[in-house]
Amino acid sequence: MNDYQGKVRKRSQNLLIVEGHHEKNKLFWLIFKCFPEININMDEIWIYGTNVYQLYNDIVKEYGDEWSEENMDIDLPFVISKKQFPDKLRYKEDFTNIVLVFDYERHDTNFSEEKILEMQRCFVDPADMGKLYINYPMIESYRHLCQLPDGNFAERKITVSLQPGKEYKALVEQESILGSKVDFPHRIDDLLEKHFGVSDVEKREKCCNEILEISSVNSIENVIDNVLQGVVAEHILSTAKYQLVDWVTKQEYIHMNLTYWQYIRGVLKHVIYHNISKANRIQYGQYQIPENKYREYFERLDLTEILKVQNLASKDNITGFIWVLNTCIFFIAEYNFRLVMD
Repeated sequence: MNDYQGKVRKRSQNLLIVEGHHEKNKLFWLIFKCFPEININMDEIWIYGTNVYQLYNDIVKEYGDEWSEENMDIDLPFVISKKQFPDKLRYKEDFTNIVLVFDYERHDTNFSEEKILEMQRCFVDPADMGKLYINYPMIESYRHLCQLPDGNFAERKITVSLQPGKEYKALVEQESILGSKVDFPHRIDDLLEKHFGVSDVEKREKCCNEILEISSVNSIENVIDNVLQGVVAEHILSTAKYQLVDWVTKQEYIHMNLTYWQYIRGVLKHVIYHNISKANRIQYGQYQIPENKYREYFERLDLTEILKVQNLASKDNITGFIWVLNTCIFFIAEYNFRLVMD
């Protein structure tokens, strides 16, 4: 793994290929807000929802069964647009980054160790054909920390019999300390829309951003009062104000004199460190990483080798298990490793 910042070409958009939209969009939105140096916003992203095996079949249909063995130059935007928008074809030259994010779905009836390994081996560069990030067992694994730091994350795994989806999400919801932190902007947005009748998306977004930029307990009341003027109806203005003052006051970051984005940036760096350590544990058997070796250990990781270990560990339907690991969070470190070290 290496920084690809120097290889990024000036193009118009970024392509995010995912299986489902909501949680993956939420995570990448958070990443881009907390790391503005990446210089991507959600408006610049073309999101395409598909299944990893459906995408595999689409590639075969276009390039043939031997596509991976022949080292073909696969153009995923072309494959996707030909299927979805045949009258408006897109090509990989149109995109700065092509990122594929899929869950490890051992329970999927279409699951194939061979196919998913082919995909992992071939899609290794987001600035070229694309980079595949597989999350184990699913995207919510980035939240699966019970404390910060979380030493028990080294051995955290789930049994194959625990179905991803509702069961794993419920487990993460029960065990994670991150859920309420990363969901805070969406809670504010929901409060403004559903309880205080702010239907205008742009007004809600402006309100949320200004509230999340508050970094002092002393300024909470005045800032929120000003933010809500002319946005929330007069007869509920006081209620909305004190509800939001209460919510923000209870947040940890405000008592550290940090904005929400500064605080979550630090949280995400913790998440990255834990998952780099976990990936190293899976591939090399060592969890603790010396601080001066952090980048070196990251760059020697091989997502294909990690997938092989996961395939072997989860093979048995009764005794099998899956190591909890999120790899799409590595996007930040791969873009520019300095972002996780500052």
